[in-house]
Amino acid sequence: MPEKGYLESYLKENKLSEHKLIKAAFTHKSSGDTHYERLEFLGDAVLGLIVIEFLYKEFEPKVDVGELSKTKSYLVSKEVLYNIGKRNNIIKFAKYGSALTNKEIKTNKKIISDVVEALIGAVYLIKGFTAAREFVLKIYGDDLKKSKNKRSFGDYKSELQIKMLNVYGELPVYRIVKTEGEDHNKTFHIEVFAKGKIAGNGKAKTIKEAEQNAAKQAIKKIKEEIKK
Repeated sequence: MPEKGYLESYLKENKLSEHKLIKAAFTHKSSGDTHYERLEFLGDAVLGLIVIEFLYKEFEPKVDVGELSKTKSYLVSKEVLYNIGKRNNIIKFAKYGSALTNKEIKTNKKIISDVVEALIGAVYLIKGFTAAREFVLKIYGDDLKKSKNKRSFGDYKSELQIKMLNVYGELPVYRIVKTEGEDHNKTFHIEVFAKGKIAGNGKAKTIKEAEQNAAKQAIKKIKEEIKK
């Protein structure tokens, strides 16, 4: 795993710290300046291709596409990107408006993960795909290699779907019941239903993560009911 602060040393060594695209990648729209959203959109696509290429080359041919897809989804998830952002002290370089505090940025998984993707997009535009691939492999470190031996990626929605089909013969239904906070810092509250009844609930900064949390709770509840 790369040591903490790899990102900072990378930017210095490649003389990119003052590049306008790198600065934009660190800038949240609340600042009123050129921000990272377009770069994040691009970086998401570049990252996806790099991860898929890695999995295609590294995983044995007998590993089916479903397994590759599940692994890819985990590797590009907000959780993994957020941990990469924390490891590389993204907050040190972030630029944001007065409506946000340092603490809010530091613990906001969506913002931190979006910045990581924006940086990937910026490196791609500045130095090309080969350099972007090298950058991604470095900041991911052991996360990519470990995925070869990992079989559980916290995909509770898929697990719940399979379990409900087997137990009840139906699929789970998710509903947003409440949102809290400003547009830049929303929290989503989700309920998941099984047989018309609430089976679990979850909250998070993104809908997908809130659904995963609700599904995790629902799986536990269904398992308890089966034991009765």
